Amino acid sequence: MSAPLAVVHAALSLRARYGGPARSIPALADALAQLGTSVELVTAGNATPHHPLIMPSDPRVTVTAVPGRFDRNGLALWMPRFRRTIAERAGASRADVLHDHGMWRATNHAMSGAARALDLPLVVSPRGMLESAARRHRSARKSLAWALWARRDLARASCLHATSEGEATTLAGLGLDLPVVMIPNGVVVPPVVSPIEPHRAERQLLFIGRLVAVKGIDLLIEAWRRADPPGWRLVIAGPDEDGHRAVLERAVADAQLRDRVSFAGSLDDDAKWRALAACDALVLPSRTESFGSVVAEALAAARPVIATTTTPWAALATEQCGWLSAPTPDAIAQAITTACVLTDDATRAAMGARGRAYASRSLAWSRAARDMIAVYEWLARGGATPASVRRP
Repeated sequence: MSAPLAVVHAALSLRARYGGPARSIPALADALAQLGTSVELVTAGNATPHHPLIMPSDPRVTVTAVPGRFDRNGLALWMPRFRRTIAERAGASRADVLHDHGMWRATNHAMSGAARALDLPLVVSPRGMLESAARRHRSARKSLAWALWARRDLARASCLHATSEGEATTLAGLGLDLPVVMIPNGVVVPPVVSPIEPHRAERQLLFIGRLVAVKGIDLLIEAWRRADPPGWRLVIAGPDEDGHRAVLERAVADAQLRDRVSFAGSLDDDAKWRALAACDALVLPSRTESFGSVVAEALAAARPVIATTTTPWAALATEQCGWLSAPTPDAIAQAITTACVLTDDATRAAMGARGRAYASRSLAWSRAARDMIAVYEWLARGGATPASVRRP
């Protein structure tokens, strides 16, 4: 039997406002540790009252926070000690593999340099940051980074990790001649969930996510105006990014929806699960999405979901636990009408139960961790190519 693996992960940020990756990276670290892997997690910056960190729950995961300079969203701009810290933690743990998360930041460049200096295999999980819609956000800055160092750093990786088939296609199309690993994120399925309450005076359709253009919230607001489901409220929850909330609030006012649309602000994990328990369905109208952890969380909470076809959630249709829509106001409005008006409480509850069963069966973190360990074993020790690997 092989000795346990040791892996050093690097995360751009574990700050709660960073969205899905701030939750999925610690969850993966926990699942790896529970399967016997030695896990070091190096991240940028310490917790502050305004920017709490989401920490792994397993005490066997060692977390090192590296100081640096950060932008107003709490993301790293300058990390002079990051590469040295990676090398120190890799030496202390006798690391077999390095695993980087994210793109475009100083932490990613430092991780690539550390992998070369230490002569260790490097897995890179871009976490959706190479999708076309994501690259259009601050495109000039990203184009410059791609030309100067980001493409070269990616090309030096041992393999790339995608969390959906769509992202795997994007990564394979970069022309880097690298293996692409397709391993979806998981979800923690709560042991008990609140049933959907029937016969309420006001029902809720909930959006949770960062308030950024790529999430398609502007499409959702216009769709809500067109659908106008009686007895329903749209609740928009999540951290503001680059002042986008003000844009959305103006759209709500212009559409005369202030009495039917609420902004709930950023939610910590406990508040997020309370919001899911209070809603009747979730909506994710993203223009693009590499995974969409909130969909998995809604399914685990036994809530049906509306999602766009530009997210990796075809299972909503095949598992009969939600509705798919093209990313246009008309199509989203039609899905809202189907979910909120034409579907009764009992049917939504049955769809939620099917979604919870699907999450329990197919989205457990232990499954993702086992698949990832097989990739680490293959990179560090050779042997048969894991089933999750797509060769160029």
